[in-house]
Amino acid sequence: MEPRSKLVVYLFSSALADAIIPIFYIFLPLFSSSLGANALELGLVGGTSYAVYSFMPFVMGHFSDRRGSRKFFIITSLLILFVVSLLYSVADNVVTLITVRVFEGLGWAMLWPAMEAAITEDQARDPRSSLAIFNYTWSAGAACGPVIGTLLVSTFSFRAAFLASAILLVIPILLNGAAFLREGPLVSQRSLGNARSSTKQQSTLPLAIRRVFSTGGERRGFAVWSSLILMALSTATSAVFFTFFGPYAASIRMAVVLIGAVTTTFGVVRFFAYIALAKKSLGRRVFDAGARARNLVAFACVSSLSSLLLFVKDATGAVYFLSFVLFGIGYSVVYAISQTTLIAETASGQRGAGAGLFESSIGVGGIIGPIAAGAVSSSSLTNAFTVPPAGLALALALLYVLSKVAQGPRKDSPSGQATKGSQRKRE
Repeated sequence: MEPRSKLVVYLFSSALADAIIPIFYIFLPLFSSSLGANALELGLVGGTSYAVYSFMPFVMGHFSDRRGSRKFFIITSLLILFVVSLLYSVADNVVTLITVRVFEGLGWAMLWPAMEAAITEDQARDPRSSLAIFNYTWSAGAACGPVIGTLLVSTFSFRAAFLASAILLVIPILLNGAAFLREGPLVSQRSLGNARSSTKQQSTLPLAIRRVFSTGGERRGFAVWSSLILMALSTATSAVFFTFFGPYAASIRMAVVLIGAVTTTFGVVRFFAYIALAKKSLGRRVFDAGARARNLVAFACVSSLSSLLLFVKDATGAVYFLSFVLFGIGYSVVYAISQTTLIAETASGQRGAGAGLFESSIGVGGIIGPIAAGAVSSSSLTNAFTVPPAGLALALALLYVLSKVAQGPRKDSPSGQATKGSQRKRE
């Protein structure tokens, strides 16, 4: 299959897969509430899939750097998610939903690192350009997800929405399966050759991490840590929004259609944000090496602090629309900067590992956010929305400490003078 045709298959598959994610994240908590879930159980429903996703993406991404493995990972993950969707459609208790979410996390952990690494393979295109196309493609699918889910839930039921998710997944399974079978013999030979060379070149997991951190200049390590920490924070914010906003809105008697409309705002804003970031004029300012750290922190603040607007009880939803708009803008920029740092700017042979670290940071935030929010929300669901600002304070404190470590000892400090003295002795 031609590289352009493969790219189209990958982009179309990612768009369909991302149309399903909002259906799970928005309507599983609402479905859990209808089954009698308490605040802690809601947190577990929101965060359990991330328990696997907090570490497995890096493992899967590392092994997906063996190119013959990527198609296998993509097809297998889609099959897992197909089965998961069917199980959601027949689940009759919260414990079952929590258990199945573990396997959902495994499916996403196999899919996204392999997909992101495969999309950046095209040697004729800059990896950052490929990721820009990928971002507004999958975000278009994600923007459609809440609309599809809302129509199905309001017209039929929660179970119908999950069954529709399974049907949608059949399309990318068939597309990728056909591509895999068509290239089977060639892939096998290529994979065999790669496997032989990999015995010499493939690194262990710890070495792969070090290589991701060391690619580039002196401040690469701090840039990677900043991306990982603030991406985890933004995902924690996202998980809190999507796990607790639906049940909270339902508790103040907002209609399901309005809840769906508010949450759809995030996907629409994110889609247009990625299109805007793909423009060179804006992208140059956002991704500029000198301003990137400042932009990352500023938009992480926008994303996290937007949750404070959810404390306002507004049955019309106007304030909530604003909150989701600000959240969508902040999240999109943090996501794009982190993705560029961890994937596009990582050496080509390590992009699977970089994608895995990127996705694992999403998993870490995804499990911490809703579980912490569930733990503090036993008296009121609005308490959940204090978690993102609290997480922001912790993240900024940690980044401050890391920035001091990255700077090293001052030249006029005793340790700096000792270092200079030891260097003179060696000379």
